[in-house]
Parts: sequence; C-alpha cells; structure tokens
Amino acid sequence: MSGGVPCNCEQRKKPIDQRDWLVTAYRNNTSAFNGYRRTSSDYSEVRCMQCRGIWRTKAAYVERLKRR
Repeated sequence: MSGGVPCNCEQRKKPIDQRDWLVTAYRNNTSAFNGYRRTSSDYSEVRCMQCRGIWRTKAAYVERLKRR
C-alpha cells in the first residue's frame, strides 16, 4: 500500500520529466520488522525536493525520475 505525505506543491502540475522529485528508495524497503535490513519491494520511496513531501508508490512514473 502506498503511504506518506505526497507532494502538494506546483511540482505536481509539471510533466514527469521536469518535476523536482527524487527516488530515495527504489523498489526496496527497510523497517523495524525486518531488522532495518533493505528488502525487495514493489514500492519505491519518492521525495519532492521543493515541499519535502515524501511518499511510497508502485506507480510506473518512478522509472522516469532521478534516483539517489
């Protein structure tokens, strides 16, 4: 399931390739449940560098964003 506080600024209205969004965790997850080890996941974590919103998604647009 997706979660977090998504972007709520003007970046959402731009074409995907022009958004100031960064993928901070590509198709993986870490949590206390798995001992904070990186585990494979269908979801990626995305951060808006303007409003600092951060959320998890498995949407296809993640493939077109910059990665950390």
